[in-house]
Amino acid sequence: MIDNGLEDTKQLFIPRKQSKGGWKEAIFIIFVEVAERFTFCGLASNLIVYLTDELHEPTSTAATNVNTWIGVSCVLPIVGAFIDDSYLGRFNTILVASIIYCTGMVLLTLSVAIVPLHYQKLLFFVALYIFGEGGHKPCAQTFAADQFDHNLLEETKAKSSFFNWWFFGITVGSTLVVLVAVYIEDNISWAAGFGTLTLTMGVSLAIFLSGIKKYRKQGPLGSPFTMVVQVLVAASRKWHADEKHGVLGVCLGDEITNVHLEAQPTLTRALAHTNQFRFLDKAMIIDDIDASSESRNPWRLCSLNKVKEVKLVLRLIPIWLSSIMFGVVATNFSTYFTKQGTTMIRSIGPNFQLPAASLQALFGLTVMITTVFYDQVLVPITR
Repeated sequence: MIDNGLEDTKQLFIPRKQSKGGWKEAIFIIFVEVAERFTFCGLASNLIVYLTDELHEPTSTAATNVNTWIGVSCVLPIVGAFIDDSYLGRFNTILVASIIYCTGMVLLTLSVAIVPLHYQKLLFFVALYIFGEGGHKPCAQTFAADQFDHNLLEETKAKSSFFNWWFFGITVGSTLVVLVAVYIEDNISWAAGFGTLTLTMGVSLAIFLSGIKKYRKQGPLGSPFTMVVQVLVAASRKWHADEKHGVLGVCLGDEITNVHLEAQPTLTRALAHTNQFRFLDKAMIIDDIDASSESRNPWRLCSLNKVKEVKLVLRLIPIWLSSIMFGVVATNFSTYFTKQGTTMIRSIGPNFQLPAASLQALFGLTVMITTVFYDQVLVPITR
């Protein structure tokens, strides 16, 4: 979402040799994300059982440790996104994150398999926090979407359906793990269960690398955090400026243009101007200092598209705030929901007992059914 004036940002992409609808390349990336969800949910869904039964932590302490770990995993994507946008690009960030993930899983498996009990807890928690969630979350889905060419109608339609099936895929992964890996952890050994998760990540990394020559890659564009701060700083520095009186013009791109703000919407290539968050428009005002400068200072003067994009970010805040309670409820699946399940009679027949964490599969099954209904029935009808 970095503004580059009126330049066509497609030149930043490294094109693939031939386009075949985007799905062929996206499938490799989908498998990586499914494996990542398989691994993460395999840890998160049954972690409280391991902490209470094996490390002998009280339920309240174990729940706190699980929630802290999940909370860190939700914050790390901010760091991963910054590294992606500023330095590595999406492909390299996913690659590095997958290697880190595999390393952490190997250590985690070793901690429960061969490390003596009095050292086990320390190594377990160190390994637990060595994971690549921060690199996967902000990059994988976007990188897969990059494989679709938005200039082709056929690929645009495929991209619209892709996001539904992407969510379906990661739900399949997270549901499968609470039925398979959790059963291995509870009935065979924790080492075998964690080893299964480690093997899954290793295989997904190999599959991801097998498609390396087919991907449509994008280099680092620069951090959007910097862009947001630049617009806020530029607007604050011209807080008392008035775009209707005594103004030399507004900045449309890399060029300084003598145009009134109300007269310029058709000159830009993408986003329509809005009066919402009007105070940010001051970042585009060209004053005497800007006009006399040989080059544009991004901390004093920002382009039209850059201001528009920051406004879009601010509009996301109410949606983000309304989603917080979902996260509060969802955390209970991995903690007290699972511990409550351990008190239930879960026998199915004389020789099989459903693991408590496997009750979380009900959530995934519901999502899978509704996703198919949404994509195959509801969307075609509404179109």
